[in-house]
Amino acid sequence: MRVRTCARRAPPRRLERVRMKRGPSLPPPSPPGLQPPAMRDLHQAVAHANAGRWRDAEVHAERVLALHARDPSALNVLGTVAMNTGRSAEAIAWFERAAAGQPKNPYIQYNLGEAHRRARALEGAAAAFAHAARLKPDFAEAFAAAGDALRGLGRTREAEGHYHKALRLAPASAAALNGYGLLRLSRGEPGAAAELFATGLRAAAPGHPIRPALLANLGLARLQLGQGLEGLDALAQAVEAAPGDAEAWRRLARALRRTRLAPATPAFRAILLKLFERPDVNPRSLATAAIAVLRQDAEIDRLLESIVAAPRDVAQTLEHEGTAATRLIQAPLFQRLLASAPIPDVGIELLLVQLRADLLSLADAEPDALEEELGLAVALARQAFLNEYVFFAAADEPQRLDALIARLDRDDLGAEAGDATRIAIVAAYRPLGSTPLAARLEGGALPPLADLLREQLAEPAEEAELRAALPVLKPPTDATSLAVQTQYEQNPYPRWTRGGLAEPMPFRMAIQGALPDLPAREIADVERPRVLVAGCGTGLETLRVASTYRGASILAVDLSAASLGYAMRKARAYGLAEVQHLQADILDLPTLGERFDLIDSFGVLHHMADPAKGLQVLAKLLKPDGFLFVGLYSDIGRQAVAAARAHIAHSGYRDDAEGIRALRRDLMLDGAPPALEGVMSPASDFWTLSDCRDLLFHVNEHRFTLPQVGAMFDAAGLEFLGVRFGHAADQTRYLAENPRPAALRDLDGLHRHEGLHPEVFGDTYRLWARPRKPTR
Repeated sequence: MRVRTCARRAPPRRLERVRMKRGPSLPPPSPPGLQPPAMRDLHQAVAHANAGRWRDAEVHAERVLALHARDPSALNVLGTVAMNTGRSAEAIAWFERAAAGQPKNPYIQYNLGEAHRRARALEGAAAAFAHAARLKPDFAEAFAAAGDALRGLGRTREAEGHYHKALRLAPASAAALNGYGLLRLSRGEPGAAAELFATGLRAAAPGHPIRPALLANLGLARLQLGQGLEGLDALAQAVEAAPGDAEAWRRLARALRRTRLAPATPAFRAILLKLFERPDVNPRSLATAAIAVLRQDAEIDRLLESIVAAPRDVAQTLEHEGTAATRLIQAPLFQRLLASAPIPDVGIELLLVQLRADLLSLADAEPDALEEELGLAVALARQAFLNEYVFFAAADEPQRLDALIARLDRDDLGAEAGDATRIAIVAAYRPLGSTPLAARLEGGALPPLADLLREQLAEPAEEAELRAALPVLKPPTDATSLAVQTQYEQNPYPRWTRGGLAEPMPFRMAIQGALPDLPAREIADVERPRVLVAGCGTGLETLRVASTYRGASILAVDLSAASLGYAMRKARAYGLAEVQHLQADILDLPTLGERFDLIDSFGVLHHMADPAKGLQVLAKLLKPDGFLFVGLYSDIGRQAVAAARAHIAHSGYRDDAEGIRALRRDLMLDGAPPALEGVMSPASDFWTLSDCRDLLFHVNEHRFTLPQVGAMFDAAGLEFLGVRFGHAADQTRYLAENPRPAALRDLDGLHRHEGLHPEVFGDTYRLWARPRKPTR
């Protein structure tokens, strides 16, 4: 009699790389001596376990143990049940009892290793899998599983040895090929990794449970090789192969961030549309891919190119290209994009500016004509609210809008046919909360406007309520801090609808994922890390931290109460119970009297009067084994921004909403000087009011080179640990050009590489550091 003990395995949970799903193990028959009733019950327990009927399997196994308390097969069944019902610690206890009864049974040892793995106890997993392999030297699956556990522990040399043994025994072992591919990928060898994953796919028949993992890992390897379309296609196939795997969808969404490529298949279009519906995906990550898909329609692409070529003649272009414009506007993907994320495309923005003006002209039309445009008006209003009304308007539009608002400002607002469309037209120009219509619309029943009223009235009211109870450490006194505070009170940054989620990982595993060349022994194994988000803004970075570090207790601070109100509303919506919010200046944080395992301060220090002083403050708030993740502007990467800021100063654009709209209008209608074209990239922060102000009109900013960053770290007593590249392929290229140990920590080498390839870090360095250890 044999018991299948690993009928299923939990979905992979690693962010960047996917682990395999292992098949069942088959232990040898139970030793003789069972009484006939017990033998029948054991047969039943095995049958139910094989079928996944866990409760029935448990009942029959318990009957066996009532007569034979130490029967290893019954204990093994109970361990299997516990493991497959989320009770890993209990499963370990059952398997240990089973192993005590059959100490030379390799299958029970294997199952003990799997229970440890599911409990995230990789040391125990590695030991049990290796023991199983010693007991059965031809047990290829045990060697592969031991390799996986050792790789997770950072013991890569030992892991490689186990993978080699597994592949000698079973050259077509998809599990070993997958694990060894991940090891090669972590070493910066995406070409070798891709070959291993492709071989594994050839070995795994359609429907094999490991195929989604192999497809996903092949996609990641191809992206690192710079094979964008092939990588995205493999990641999309992984989603199709395992549509219930949430991480597969998130992984694809992360890969799509700011890409201008998209597979030209109906299947990919359908997947992308579903991604827009997911609550765990940030729709802003999908915007450029959605535009790429929409432009695969030749007529839509020609329409948008014609608009950009003649930006002052959009109305005439629409007369000639009306069919293409209608197809674009009616496309479900375009409608989801309008309502979900700011659209980073000049042609589409100019089209929307014209459509908004056309709707305003239609406000006096017959109700039937207005009703036909309700959906477009609502979607356009939601887009305008998302981009904070960054669209420019013709000189006569504000006056005509005032007349429309006056017409709607009546006691029976909503009663007349066409009112809903007219309200949406107003909301496409101004937030409803800033108009006299707000009081009339609160609590009103206008179902077509439900999302609009929630976003523009209910949510801002909730933010105001939360802001009123916000704790304040002390009011800032630094002049630059006060100026920065004023900017973000006026323009909280960034506005976002949904954030990307992930399954949080143990602290050590998460840090090792970010710094794969850092030995695991140098990372504290902290169960409940204390994290400071220094400059949390509207909470998007806080959500990322909460989704990365399991059990994290987070203190999120910012200068701006308006930003914190937004952040607190979002934290409530996402159920982030372990987040405290505090209004404070980084310079005042030492008064907290607290130390942190991790400090995350992205895009903050370069806006301080003295960034080096701010860095020193944060460094002193770290525990001796703590880590710092900081974002600092790159002087090389922000050359276009520096040119744009000089252009703005020379031209006299004001640093307010009207000044920002005027600059954007002129750049779109008259064309950007070559030095400024980079700031209008789909990947830049050009596409919303607060983003553009932060990018081009900030009251204070500093830019750095990597050697300057190194000097700042040295002065703060910090050791530089690495910098994140803009894309995985950029890191692959750097390592290929710099094949030497510790190349990722060589600030001078990284600086030389950035000089040759200015785009490799984007416009902001993403840097890791830790307190420097005393020399002996």
